[in-house]
Amino acid sequence: MQTLHKILQDNGRQAALQLDIDRQVVEAAAAYMADEQNGVGFLYSGWCQAALPHRRLADHKGWQLESDQVCLIIEPGMKRGAAGEPVPVGVPYGSRARLILIYLQSEAIRTNSRDIELGKSLRAWMGRMNIPIGGKNLQIVRDQMERISRSRLSFEVKRGGTEVVPIFRTGR
Repeated sequence: MQTLHKILQDNGRQAALQLDIDRQVVEAAAAYMADEQNGVGFLYSGWCQAALPHRRLADHKGWQLESDQVCLIIEPGMKRGAAGEPVPVGVPYGSRARLILIYLQSEAIRTNSRDIELGKSLRAWMGRMNIPIGGKNLQIVRDQMERISRSRLSFEVKRGGTEVVPIFRTGR
């Protein structure tokens, strides 16, 4: 089976199907490997001590959550309004925003790159995240992606109880 996994990994499912191996075995191994690749998610450890808000805040309000060791600050981003004036989009919130962040972090680690390829369409990307396409999910994911991409996130870690060390910042 290890040889089949190597063939699947190096050459893909079609190459494995052309060999003298039972088709059901190849399909089962390919399905297992596909699930194995998508089944692992990575999350920055700071998210265990600080999190996004669970509910929507007013679009102009920021979010700050502080624990004994970590401080998370999220500033809402801005976009151009209908009359050309800056309009706040609000901070990301809820389970969809958290799922998007897990996906982005996992892909960054998996590809060892800051650039994440989302795919050809929002529907395809949602499929990779196992988010159902129906209902309001398309609108919710689009809204949360805009909030994430426009917001500024800052993590700070406290060392020795007094020293504050910025871990990372996004945005501006």
